Amino acid sequence: MEFTRSGRLRASGRRWVGWGLCLEAGAVVWAVLAQGEARTPAFLAMALTGLAVLAGARDLRRARRPFSLRIDGYGITLHEGALAWGQIEGVALHYSRADTAEGDESMGVPRPPRLRVYPAQGADLPFGRAFTGDGRRAYDLVDTAELDQGVDALIGALTRYAGPCFEGAPHGLRRATAPGPITVRGPGFGPLVDAPGPRPAARAAAREPRAFVARSRAGARLLAALAVALIGTAMTILLITEGVSSVSEPVVALGPLSTVLGWTWSLVSFRRWVRPLRLRIGPEGLSVGNSGDPEVAIRWDQVVAVTVARRPGSMDKHPWLLLWPVPGHSFGLPRDMVDGHQTYPLVELRRLRDGDEVEAVTRYFAGSRYAEPA
Repeated sequence: MEFTRSGRLRASGRRWVGWGLCLEAGAVVWAVLAQGEARTPAFLAMALTGLAVLAGARDLRRARRPFSLRIDGYGITLHEGALAWGQIEGVALHYSRADTAEGDESMGVPRPPRLRVYPAQGADLPFGRAFTGDGRRAYDLVDTAELDQGVDALIGALTRYAGPCFEGAPHGLRRATAPGPITVRGPGFGPLVDAPGPRPAARAAAREPRAFVARSRAGARLLAALAVALIGTAMTILLITEGVSSVSEPVVALGPLSTVLGWTWSLVSFRRWVRPLRLRIGPEGLSVGNSGDPEVAIRWDQVVAVTVARRPGSMDKHPWLLLWPVPGHSFGLPRDMVDGHQTYPLVELRRLRDGDEVEAVTRYFAGSRYAEPA
């Protein structure tokens, strides 16, 4: 499949240049009509719009440069050179932490990633400069946001032709040899194709799906919150009926504050009591629902790898259930970035009753998708 980028670059360049020139003309008129120090912001606007025009001109210049990307049964071919699949150790869509919202609680759509290829020992491309990425020699081929065909078409081509070279999880992970009803064809952590289902005997011996709920005292917290809210409400009513001068200072200071905080705490505690944290794991996949949020179901064919390990980048040593999705899939859950791959920290195991059994259950139902931490 052929990929180009001239269309999007040309459209982006024209947009920047067109709007930039219009705003530049307005800034010039502003500077002419203004007097004295009032011209300073006009000059600043002229400088900023000039930078926008230059950025558009840069995109137009890049659009005129020859570029081609072909992914087929041979390998990856660019205008400047090519690598056969036998010369490629791995290829991945690399997300940058800087391209996402601040923190690791981003739930929006991340910026399109860069296409990164990891050549095998002795293989090189005749352009650019190889750099060390994720502990391996790598080339950044293209920013997928610039491709005319879009990221989905690129993922489809890589899924079809790259096979296990298409990495959907960090390279350091390795498959676990765990028994279970789900097996996969081929090594690697690329998008997986399930083998035929288990034999009748194995299906009969399969485990039942397992549900885990939060180790929570939501009921006790709800009662405490209601007590604070009611006491604060009574103090506030007394303050209103008797007047500020007739009640003690603690009532004046704590009454309204206890009312607001108490009822807010009660609402949050009620949601957690009605819909506590829950995790379900079974032969079809797993589902997780945080306190008060809708439950999110994830099928095994949407998962590249899953493991129980410490949350990446955290100083806390308590284990989490971590999941790496098949490229192109995303879920309405908080996520993080690990070695350029989207990672979903689903739940901290110490928050669950019988949380120490989650690893064994996940190993069984995930089968070869379960990964041993590096």
